[in-house]
Amino acid sequence: MKKMIRMTGASILALAAMWPALGAAQDTALTIALPAEPANIDGCNTTVTGIGVIVKENIVETLTTISPEDGSIQPRLATEWEDIGDGKYRVSLREGVTFHDGTPFDAEAVAFSIERLQSQEISCLDRTKIAGIEITTDIIDEHTIEIGAAPAQVLMPTLFSFIGVVSPNTPTDALSRSPVGTGPFAFEAWNADGVHVARYDGYWGEAPQVSEATYVFRGESALRAAMVEIGEADIAHDIAPQDAVNPDIDIPFLNGETTRMRIVMLPPLDDIRVREALNLAFDREALLGTILSDRAQIATQFILPNINGHNPDLEPWPYDPARAQQLLDEARADGVPVDREIRLVGRIGFFPNQEEVLQAIQQMWAAVGFSVRLEMMESADWLRLVNRPYPADREAMLIQEQHDNNNGDAAFTMRFRYHTDGQQSEMNNAEVDRLIDTAEQSVGEERTLAFQEANRIIADEVIPAVPMYHMVSYMRVGSSISYEPNVLSLIQLELADITFN
Repeated sequence: MKKMIRMTGASILALAAMWPALGAAQDTALTIALPAEPANIDGCNTTVTGIGVIVKENIVETLTTISPEDGSIQPRLATEWEDIGDGKYRVSLREGVTFHDGTPFDAEAVAFSIERLQSQEISCLDRTKIAGIEITTDIIDEHTIEIGAAPAQVLMPTLFSFIGVVSPNTPTDALSRSPVGTGPFAFEAWNADGVHVARYDGYWGEAPQVSEATYVFRGESALRAAMVEIGEADIAHDIAPQDAVNPDIDIPFLNGETTRMRIVMLPPLDDIRVREALNLAFDREALLGTILSDRAQIATQFILPNINGHNPDLEPWPYDPARAQQLLDEARADGVPVDREIRLVGRIGFFPNQEEVLQAIQQMWAAVGFSVRLEMMESADWLRLVNRPYPADREAMLIQEQHDNNNGDAAFTMRFRYHTDGQQSEMNNAEVDRLIDTAEQSVGEERTLAFQEANRIIADEVIPAVPMYHMVSYMRVGSSISYEPNVLSLIQLELADITFN
């Protein structure tokens, strides 16, 4: 018995010596603090801010991915693709992959996910990326599928990066709060503590270092930052500039997002003079380096300067409150009800200091004679206002929006925002429709020039929005982990990219 005690004591001493290494190896769970709780985390909403950051390439994988370094298209669940003409691509699918529920990944699952994405029974917002395009499938064998587009799409491999593949057991008549995909992490629970995911041991690729993650939702930027400071969280997502005070852990990054205020063009906002006045009365420079980061850029259009189709000749609106007041006076004299109260609707959680930004703009508008009422909404209510079919009782209003286009081409913005049949369009302009249609069927300079001219008409002749900024974000990353944010990190934060120090 004494011998056993001595052996046990030695074992304990040995384990104690090993404990720091063992503890480090086991302590691979993360807590990530996000600004707002999403309405759902469905695999057909991976391009939506607040959903994609949890789901995309973590739980649900896409056919292809876009490199944040150079925008190139990389294989994911699709390993090869070939243009076979007539708008069709023959796609080879990765073998040896299973969904988290044990269902094999195959061509049937891809066809199911594409059909579900396009279904009118549910509001799949990734569908906005393929607005006006009908996607068809033809199963060749278990791991080969032909995917077609009508009209044909020259950027088809990029479109594949919007197709999140979910288990065929996913409901087709409701959006999911418990997605089942093929990613390195499986959904575990969504409860009062947040959304929980855990490493999937059956993953086809390299096992990530992170063992599990919990996403918690804290609206206050300072609170998110403090959680990392005191060790309650490992990452504080999208913190405000005034909270980014520690350069060792607060990392700025261009986030690919552009924000604007969309105009519902009903009286009095159907009068172009009123829309001009809204733009002229907004001092965009005043918010940079004060409420917003001084690294944000004033936007002239709803796509980034590096996107094909951006018009470099468009100038930012000048700040001219005297001219804005003059335009309102002229419209009022012509019987336009410019004194009518206008709703300004913001969606909670777009970016830090968002409400303060909108309040500042509200005051600028009040100074020239506008009556604007600010209303902040949760995501689910806001989405009902911005997507067709629009509510029958929708009135004249301004709707603050934020849009990411990191996909290299204006096609992923123009149709669904500006075409008459666009899912989120307020416009009905035949020439803009023609230019968008022409651009989508063209390549090279013809494509670029058509998109640029459409953007000129939109900005100069229609004015369907109040452009704001190309945004910059800050992320607080705890010292125990290593993660470098990139242009996709606001909507796609891959847990597999995180390592431990």
